[in-house]
Amino acid sequence: MEEAVVLMAKAPVPGRVKTRLCPPLAPAEAARLYACMLGDAAEEIFSVGRIARYLFLDRPESTDFPRGNPFSAFERFPQRGRDLGDRMRDAAATAFRRGARSVVIVGADCPSLSAGTVRRAFRELREGAEAVFGPSADGGYYLVGLACPDERLFRKFTWSTPTVLLDTVARCRALSIPFSFLPPERDVDTGEDLLALREWARTHARPACPRTRGWITGFLGPGGGGFPGSPERTPGPPRGSRSRRGG
Repeated sequence: MEEAVVLMAKAPVPGRVKTRLCPPLAPAEAARLYACMLGDAAEEIFSVGRIARYLFLDRPESTDFPRGNPFSAFERFPQRGRDLGDRMRDAAATAFRRGARSVVIVGADCPSLSAGTVRRAFRELREGAEAVFGPSADGGYYLVGLACPDERLFRKFTWSTPTVLLDTVARCRALSIPFSFLPPERDVDTGEDLLALREWARTHARPACPRTRGWITGFLGPGGGGFPGSPERTPGPPRGSRSRRGG
């Protein structure tokens, strides 16, 4: 198939996933939340349509990783590389070698990711963008789409910093690579992100991310307060924006 989605994931093992959520969560709670987000992401990708689906796993032989639906729709590969950039570059190169003409890479920690967003990314690539980014609230991106396997978009960056997207866009401009943006969303990495996610789930219609919604309601409740036993208030929902093209 000419379009492929790569899902970058880890086995939901306590102490190995979402460690920045601990505290306020316990490691087992963070792992359960990650498993819910991962299942929701895989379900959305499953519903995109006629695409190739690849699951790139950190610690790929883990027996803790689910094997049933929706994961059975994905072909599995190990993540390879010293840092996130290397791992994404390798995953994209693998998808292109297997016949893809455009590749979208996503992670498992953006519950608001939808099949429609993935389709929109492919549409941007068909209409002339060579790279498309879904900005995240932390300064990175929750999605990157590529029309060609250009490793320069993944080399020599300092990952997990507030300037990742700005630095990548500057690289695109320097290389004359046409790019576009999708609406911004929010990854879930911190307690603040988790409270914002609850507000997002309260104000956005179902059936998006049903597993994650169920976890939020069970752990945090449906109200607008902070964590159990905390006086914190819920921050406002992430803001959206229209797609815009740059270059």
